[in-house]
Amino acid sequence: MDRRNATEDGLDPLAKGVVDVIAEHLDAPAGIDRGGLRSFAPMAARMARRQARQRTTRIALVGTSCLLAAIGLWLVPRLGDRPHAALTYTLNGEPPPRGGYIAPSAREPVLSFSDGTRVALEPTARARVVDLDRHGARIALDEGKAHVEVAHLPGADWRFEAGPFAINVHGTKFSFGWNTRQARLDVQMDSGVVSVSGPLSGGEIFLRAGQTLSVSLNDEGAVAVTPAVGEAGSGSILPPPGPPTPPAAVPEPSPREPEARPTARSESRSESRSESIEGWAAKLAAGKAAAVVADAERRGLAKVLDWSSSEDLAALADASRFEKNDALARRALLAQRRRFPRSVRAREASFLLGRLDDAGGDGTESALGWYDQYLDEAPGGAYVSEALGRKMMDLERMHRHAEAIAVAADYLRRFPSGIYFRAAEALVRAR
Repeated sequence: MDRRNATEDGLDPLAKGVVDVIAEHLDAPAGIDRGGLRSFAPMAARMARRQARQRTTRIALVGTSCLLAAIGLWLVPRLGDRPHAALTYTLNGEPPPRGGYIAPSAREPVLSFSDGTRVALEPTARARVVDLDRHGARIALDEGKAHVEVAHLPGADWRFEAGPFAINVHGTKFSFGWNTRQARLDVQMDSGVVSVSGPLSGGEIFLRAGQTLSVSLNDEGAVAVTPAVGEAGSGSILPPPGPPTPPAAVPEPSPREPEARPTARSESRSESRSESIEGWAAKLAAGKAAAVVADAERRGLAKVLDWSSSEDLAALADASRFEKNDALARRALLAQRRRFPRSVRAREASFLLGRLDDAGGDGTESALGWYDQYLDEAPGGAYVSEALGRKMMDLERMHRHAEAIAVAADYLRRFPSGIYFRAAEALVRAR
């Protein structure tokens, strides 16, 4: 058997090589059966097929690895865009109590949240963690005092309730207390900015670092705001909240802002061209709302409103509201809705626009329209309780009693411990 014959046998190169080596030695020793070499061919073929399968397996493994790597590169950035899970918290290092209720105890209860926020209660305080999401929490103080340190994080949304009052914060340190018997709220600011809403004449009150607020709903019903050190004046006493006076004429209904329905491509293009303005959220949390507004004006308001990120538009809107620049706040909120219509911030802008229209406290059709739009867009949103409460009060002020009572009944059913509970209960009982 020569090499030519081996090739003609159609053997794999490996088998052919082995046959050739043996064939070269066949002429030397006698008695070797040349024909027996052909019995080696099937074994050599099997060896060749095994090696071929191994090579195929290695190629398949490499291909699978490349495919998995490609899928990972595609999937990781998309997973990063998914909403984070809701915050968690512990009570003095232990799991939270059932239902979120914090009862008086011998030691100071300290709530530690997963974002770094910390709420320390005095031992005799009674409080509840009403709601938690990925941006913050809603905490009700039923009695006593609390010291709050909210972490400075983008998109932070924290709300503290005390009696009929609500304190909205984004990143700050402050203390507040509620005395049920005296119906008294006290707030002491350490840093940052908060807004206090509730049964106050003149609407929201904004507090900055160093300021204090005292509100009494008993016989005097006075509101006292003490300025921060270095501010002019020693304090201001505002008149107690009185019964609302009906408006002389109901303003003509203001049409809702036209719904923006961009395509996915246009919304993506808007997001990609957004200009992130570093430091606005931090400045706002530090109580420097005026600096945020000034920076926006320096950059050019038209450019800022068209190119800023959703987070920066929210910071600008809040800063403008704190500075009583309602016109700029409105422009920022409308830009939020126009450019990021599918975002949580855009839905919240509906509520905030209603609050701007409601600033006079007499209620307007425009404010009601924005509240309804927010309730439609965000039925489980953070401001649903306040939107329903404000809608109820506006309807009553506008002498639309039947509608106000219907909203009050809905409020009592959905928010039996909300800040508008007493007003809703009084309306339902008086029907």
